[in-house]
Amino acid sequence: MLTESKYSIEDLKSAVFKGGRALFLRHIAGFLINFTGSLILARTLGPEILGLYFISYTIFIICRGVIDFGIKTYLIRLPSISSTEVYITAFTFQQGLAIFCSIITVLIISPISARWYGHKELLPLIVSAGIGAYFYSWHSIPIALMERRFEYKKVGIVEVSEILIFNLVAVICTFAGAGLLGLTLGNILRGFLPALLSVTLTRFRPGLLINKKAITSLIQTAYPIFGSEFTVWLIVLAPPVLVGSIAGVKALGMAQLAYTVLGYTMIIATIFQRVSLTAFSRLQNEKELFNNAVHKALQLLSFIYIPLTMGIASLSPWWVPVIYGYKWSGMENVILIAALPVTASALFSIILSALISKGHVDIVLKQNILHAVIYWISMAILASPLDALSVPVTHLIAMSSGYLFIYGYNKYCGKLDYKTVTLSFIIGGGIMFISWYSTVMGNMVIPFIGWGIFLVGSLVKATVITSFNTYKGKL
Repeated sequence: MLTESKYSIEDLKSAVFKGGRALFLRHIAGFLINFTGSLILARTLGPEILGLYFISYTIFIICRGVIDFGIKTYLIRLPSISSTEVYITAFTFQQGLAIFCSIITVLIISPISARWYGHKELLPLIVSAGIGAYFYSWHSIPIALMERRFEYKKVGIVEVSEILIFNLVAVICTFAGAGLLGLTLGNILRGFLPALLSVTLTRFRPGLLINKKAITSLIQTAYPIFGSEFTVWLIVLAPPVLVGSIAGVKALGMAQLAYTVLGYTMIIATIFQRVSLTAFSRLQNEKELFNNAVHKALQLLSFIYIPLTMGIASLSPWWVPVIYGYKWSGMENVILIAALPVTASALFSIILSALISKGHVDIVLKQNILHAVIYWISMAILASPLDALSVPVTHLIAMSSGYLFIYGYNKYCGKLDYKTVTLSFIIGGGIMFISWYSTVMGNMVIPFIGWGIFLVGSLVKATVITSFNTYKGKL
């Protein structure tokens, strides 16, 4: 475990790879549980019921984000923390936010949403989302503590528990003929169990410390992170509001499940982003080491992630009907287009971590605002003619805002060389479209040949990159 104040490059390197390995195992476990659970729920409940659930889950995620207020990221990126009062102050502030969010969600948002969509089933789903989100106020600070110490095994236990309890309850109730009840109970328990485990594993002693000066200082420091995350919630909110109300909850369910499936590939990207944020934060005062580490992470992620995501998308005309059944016919079209912005988002996550670790949250905020504006306008125009396809097409258009990440990095962090990554993205995209069409036509040979050649080239390049050579030693 790394100490708060002193570390060597070798210590950091060891912690990064151990943490990455722990997170990889966590995400593999999470993938297996989530995939199995979502498969059963999708085949049993269908796109309309899942569309309603996705609306409640969106509320759940937004409430957790408001409760967090960017504090977890703020605590992780601090070079050192000398007093436990920082944690207690943050916990006190989050308790207030949690109570406020739960009351607003239960008393106001749930009845309005049920009337807006014309589905009374939404009422208990959104009420449960508000209750489940409250427990994040007991979850956030302990997770920050664990990530600062690179205790990713404990992080994995907590996060897998959330996935496991939701799917277990939802699937059991669905088999018993009470699918909506299972989704409702799952929303509550997915908040409660991780909170209980987080406090237990860290031995974090919650307390209330009402220090107006300290809370004001915390808000002033964390609000730029909160602001950037708030715009992300606006983006997340667009499909339920626009696609759900214009194209219908069935189209929403189709698009959201497509993104859920592609989200499983984010295992790799999430590991890179989370470990890199902590590692980059420790290197923020070492300019050359920092810049070198960012480039290595970006290039290595591209060689792994492009064939993974685009390869899965290229074969979707075959596996979608086999796995999910006739109810989900057409989802392969959504997955094909969505693979492009999802891959781009994964690659930009490395630059995002670099900017946050350097404290340039203002650039992240500007990019998120631009992305949100483009996203909402485009989706409002395209939701009716494109139905479920409007979500990935809009996402792809909005990714043009990522240029601000590149501009900000070059201005404040170093010189970003993205030629190799861009070339890999273009080649991978070409192989994906050709392979997808070949799969539709019943030819499964071309996809395997195309991706086989791409993987060989990627493995050769990745072998060189994983040496992580830098000036003055290794990282």
